[in-house]
Amino acid sequence: MGSMGSSRHMKRSAAPSFWKIPRKLGQFTVKPSPGPHPINESYSLAVLLRDVLKVVKSMREARYVINSGKVLIDGVIRYDKKFPVGLMDVISIPSINKVYRMLPSKKAMLFPQEIDLESAKFKLCKVKSKNKVKSNKFSYGLHDGRTILSENDLGLNVGDSVLITIPEGKFVNKVKLEKGSLVLFLKGKHIGKIGVVKDIIKGTFTSEKSAEVDVEGETVRVPLSAILAVGKDKPILSIGVGG
Repeated sequence: MGSMGSSRHMKRSAAPSFWKIPRKLGQFTVKPSPGPHPINESYSLAVLLRDVLKVVKSMREARYVINSGKVLIDGVIRYDKKFPVGLMDVISIPSINKVYRMLPSKKAMLFPQEIDLESAKFKLCKVKSKNKVKSNKFSYGLHDGRTILSENDLGLNVGDSVLITIPEGKFVNKVKLEKGSLVLFLKGKHIGKIGVVKDIIKGTFTSEKSAEVDVEGETVRVPLSAILAVGKDKPILSIGVGG
């Protein structure tokens, strides 16, 4: 009997719309493997290197570079050409002295913005879940699959953001998603732009929790899933906006 799991292959025509790949050059492309980011919100590492960063010219070169341990994601060497690279991930290629962070921009839902080595030590993550575990510790699940365990309540709620070190994943600071917070648009008309939260609107049975955000003199209402809290008076982490 054949496998009942999902297909290991991806047709170019079925790849996420933001992927910067030639759709008619061939039939298939490299599908991201299950990991820290959903398939429709990530690039496979090989495709990112070849088609977006263009640091290699072919899939053969991409495999060689990855298998040689020359690419780090969030400070960890990744040997899987299918490894999913998503929002806020840091891509380091020491051999060419380049470091990038995956950010939303007007070019695409995910686009690699070049950053400096100091900024590359940190990562801003969105809190997706909060639980109190049996050991009486607080467990915070982040958007990139990480989990932070803390003896004390860090004062974080779902939707807030946390600044961590990479690759260690240690808590450094937090950003509350509340009135007055600066937020980064992750999708929609204003993708890649920074706005200021004017109000938080409670969700209902038929609509999710949302926020009214002032962006470039316009007030828009967006679901909380479409924004990321990045600071109060200024972004807590350097963000290449609008690239």
